[in-house]
Amino acid sequence: MSNVDPDDPRVRLAEDRTVLAAERTYAAWLRTGLAFLIVGLAAQRFLSEVLPGWPLRIMALALVACAFGCFCAAAWRDHAVRRSLASAPMRMMPRALTLGIALLLSAVASLAAVTLWQV
Repeated sequence: MSNVDPDDPRVRLAEDRTVLAAERTYAAWLRTGLAFLIVGLAAQRFLSEVLPGWPLRIMALALVACAFGCFCAAAWRDHAVRRSLASAPMRMMPRALTLGIALLLSAVASLAAVTLWQV
């Protein structure tokens, strides 16, 4: 048990740093997912003459599935952080924005997977 007063300014600053770190982590999950998505689509586009059909398609779909997983992980982590920092005085990005971006990118990854499957 700590003997730090909750009204101590250091506590508020620590909560602010935690919120900002959580937002950077959210952005990192999205950035990683976008990288997976781009590499998966680029592999399908540019390696079609080098690799035969099914192995290339499976590799591209696996990369797109990793992208989808990253977008879902971003939304899940954002939800977990918001739950644990509900009393933080620093304003966080709006929940609708973070969830909306993650859902939009998940839908894009799903559409890319369906398109890759049909190619």
